[in-house]
Amino acid sequence: MDIPYGYELKNGKLVVKPEEAKVVKLIYTLSGFGLNEEDITRLLNQHVPKETKKGYNLDDDLYEIYLSAYKLKLANLVNEFEESAESLVSSLQDEKYDMFRQQTQDILSSIHSIIK
Repeated sequence: MDIPYGYELKNGKLVVKPEEAKVVKLIYTLSGFGLNEEDITRLLNQHVPKETKKGYNLDDDLYEIYLSAYKLKLANLVNEFEESAESLVSSLQDEKYDMFRQQTQDILSSIHSIIK
């Protein structure tokens, strides 16, 4: 019998493992936040042990996990912004392009300083 993550088998019954159940809830929260499967996997691999050991408390790592998630989400938004800005550039006249490019670079510089 394959036992789902977040459960253990005791006396023939599936019983919730509280710390692993928190990880499952965290996955759903991060997904709702807009992170994709690859991003969530990367965050979990960075912050959560593969197997929770007695005494491990996910709550101790939540601040770092959420901070990393926000930075990742912001970086993804910046990438989307850069991609859409590039497509706009091709449709602008040269003089407007220079002004647009400068404003875009200013915005991106500000965002990159926040992410770091």
